Amino acid sequence: MPVSSIQFGQQPWFYANGLGLSNNGTTPNTKLNVATGACMDSTGVYQLESTLPLVIDAATNGLNGLDTGSLAASLVYSVYLVADPVDQNTMGAMISLADTPLMPFGYSVYKLIGYITTDASSHFLKGYWTAGNSGTRTFTYDAPIIALTAGTQTSYTGVALTTFVPAVANTPVSIYSNFAANAAGNVENLQGYNSTGDAVTVVAPVATGVGNTTSLNTVLAQLNTAAPSIKYKITAGALSLYVAGYTFFI
Repeated sequence: MPVSSIQFGQQPWFYANGLGLSNNGTTPNTKLNVATGACMDSTGVYQLESTLPLVIDAATNGLNGLDTGSLAASLVYSVYLVADPVDQNTMGAMISLADTPLMPFGYSVYKLIGYITTDASSHFLKGYWTAGNSGTRTFTYDAPIIALTAGTQTSYTGVALTTFVPAVANTPVSIYSNFAANAAGNVENLQGYNSTGDAVTVVAPVATGVGNTTSLNTVLAQLNTAAPSIKYKITAGALSLYVAGYTFFI
């Protein structure tokens, strides 16, 4: 029967431990902390081990900074661990808007370890990242971010999440809904952008004059061209949607 094997001493392809992210306590607007940990590089060839905490300063370019340019507003940046397997220069980390970061001289391997989002003032938004012995991670915003205000569409309509969620197909997103129904029995539906079935169905028990219907659900953000998006519809009333967080894989 077919078997698979890995080189002795080499961790599995998606191995990741530690490397938790956190907003810097002193300079949270432009600095991001990276905890110690280990993972395989993006090709699965090199094991990367960061034995000291790192701080990414997005006000600078290069190693432990932004790879190129200046920190921009309302964007989702990728966070990378970077290494030099040839000359063994010091391990570092960077943020980038690219799928492959612009590497410092001498550095040739990298690994995506998370994402960080900027607000309209080009400051890092506050949030919380899981870590641990898993390549599956969850990010939660400190406060949910509004993505749709009082939508009234009665047929499925797209909602772009470009400024809140990584542009990765089929990203599970936590969506907080505030449904102002016209009457008890009005229905809210959510689905992934390219889906055909109802992923979420919420039936309002009361009209908004008594109280809005709120819920927290997971919906897949699917790509509309390059924009991570979901769709919604309601039978009557108005619906506001917020991004509470998302799950990602490193």
